[in-house]
Amino acid sequence: MEHGQLPPNPSAGGMVSRIEKTGGITLKKIIATAAIATFALSLAACNGANEEAGEQADDVTEAQGEVLDAQSGVTEAQADLAEEKGNEAQAEQLEEKADQQEETADEM
Repeated sequence: MEHGQLPPNPSAGGMVSRIEKTGGITLKKIIATAAIATFALSLAACNGANEEAGEQADDVTEAQGEVLDAQSGVTEAQADLAEEKGNEAQAEQLEEKADQQEETADEM
């Protein structure tokens, strides 16, 4: 009997190589393992709904900051108008409000 050969198998018609006997199963296991690993890595890389929800929350926060920044611009325009009308106290209050809105927008 040669090295790497199994004893004769009457139903197989003679000598069957060990590689032929076990190679198919081993190759199937390797392919299955590779497929499972690929699937697992794709799930880990995607992170699914959690990642999308986080991105949406960031988008909402950014939009809120932009709205506050625009509101501070309107408040500054109101302060300028109040100053032109000679109402210094109101103009100063509006400028302070505009500054607070701008700071809040920057923190977002």
